[in-house]
Amino acid sequence: MRKIIPLFILLISTYSYSQSVCKLTPQEIDLYLCMNDYTSVESSAYLTLGLSDIVSEIGLSQSNFTIKTCNSINNAVAVIIDGERELLIDEHYLSKLNNSTNKSFYLFILAHEIGHHLNGHTLKYSDNTTSRKQELEADYFAGFVLKKLNSPIQDITSTLNDIPHPSKNTGTHPILKNRILTANKGFEDAVLKEQKILQRFESSITAKVYESNRINSLNLARSFYSKFVVTGNMDYFNSSRRYYEELINKKQFRNAAYIELSYLYKLNEEVKESIQILNEIEERNNYTVLLLWENYHSLKKTVPKEIISAIETIENTDLEGLIFKTILAKYYLDTYKPELAENIFNALYDGIQESEENDKNKFELIHFYSNYAYFLNSKSEFETSAKNSKTAIDLINSTELKENKQVNTILKACYFTYSMALLGSKEYSLLEETLALWEDLELKQNIVNSNILYITARLQEETGKTKKAIKNFQSYLKTNKDPYANFHLGKCYLEIKNNKSACLEFKTSCENGVELACRYLKIKCDE
Repeated sequence: MRKIIPLFILLISTYSYSQSVCKLTPQEIDLYLCMNDYTSVESSAYLTLGLSDIVSEIGLSQSNFTIKTCNSINNAVAVIIDGERELLIDEHYLSKLNNSTNKSFYLFILAHEIGHHLNGHTLKYSDNTTSRKQELEADYFAGFVLKKLNSPIQDITSTLNDIPHPSKNTGTHPILKNRILTANKGFEDAVLKEQKILQRFESSITAKVYESNRINSLNLARSFYSKFVVTGNMDYFNSSRRYYEELINKKQFRNAAYIELSYLYKLNEEVKESIQILNEIEERNNYTVLLLWENYHSLKKTVPKEIISAIETIENTDLEGLIFKTILAKYYLDTYKPELAENIFNALYDGIQESEENDKNKFELIHFYSNYAYFLNSKSEFETSAKNSKTAIDLINSTELKENKQVNTILKACYFTYSMALLGSKEYSLLEETLALWEDLELKQNIVNSNILYITARLQEETGKTKKAIKNFQSYLKTNKDPYANFHLGKCYLEIKNNKSACLEFKTSCENGVELACRYLKIKCDE
């Protein structure tokens, strides 16, 4: 009657480069829930014996198919679960349709669903046009089976007349007339083409079930990955990790399993483990190299020369996915190639604005907007930076993503970038509100963030609260080596006419590379 999208379609990945997302109808969601909550009712004799008759007659082992009763779906469904070919049957619904308890009715329904399995329909998602074609292929096989089991051809028409059908040939199922014609054709071909039909089914099904197992494992890994990103729940992390490790051990999906597992570790802020997984890849591709660079960079470790050399050969057009293009732009920014970084950031921003809302992955957008805002601050485009960093903050706060460790870290980085942008654009009142929100977030996690202290001191410096600024700069410098903080502290000392202390701060700042501090040292301190 109707097949369900297999479990490996029910996935949303955090990367766009490796898969697409399929939408589910409410009915398909009901069926998915049903598959995870079977009723305990045993299958009727009509179905149990009918399945036995069919698989025996066409030469397939009965263990290939399993009937499970599900009396809430108003349907009969073919589905693969963990590599098992299952038939979900709502017997209450079928009994209402088949008032005469005609044995051929149940044989046709079962054969139709088995036909979906044998034709490989349960291994892929279909649009309406393809779905109608698949329904007819399953009907053809059901007609073939009825002939093999010595049912009269009239039972085909009788059975299909008992089943509801659309009036127009535009939906997922064909109209009644087409189904009867196709099933009758299968019945008539049973004598002439029997061996050819059976050989085709038997030779293809083993490979298709193997592929289903393989893909199902990958998408189970991705499903738990997505749940971990949203909730931060370590049970989901561990489940995802186990599936990825299984794929790696079986040498399936080449680099994809390594890369996604490494990013799973990165999302849990286990950066060293992420690097270790990536270093196990025998043949590195562009994505591997970029992730390795970002990991080493985030740990503030020296990046191996071979990684740098490999990145320098990457063309932006060679990459797919917002995350990886953003990482490349970050690399250019951090290696003093701002023009290349700007070209990528601007192109990505324009692409995001042009894309449909449903095409956007929130985690990827957060990753992009946070880095884009940081880039804009480096160009002193503070108003635009504030807009983009606020977008990233709002995206995080509008979802449960902030429960994830790395996303929470990104949120704090966004608050810093946003605060610096507000400071640069002289939005002092909004900056005070933002610092309060940021500080409240840190206090809830029992963390003292020294960046809040630094920006508070800068705000006080800008708004004439010089003595408070000096106190906060001093506190900040006790735990942070920051020559820019020394420079601003020097400026504060000048405001209160403490030239000696000011010159000491300018000297420290100048010796650590702040050119403006060197100018002040020369002008204000006669050096």
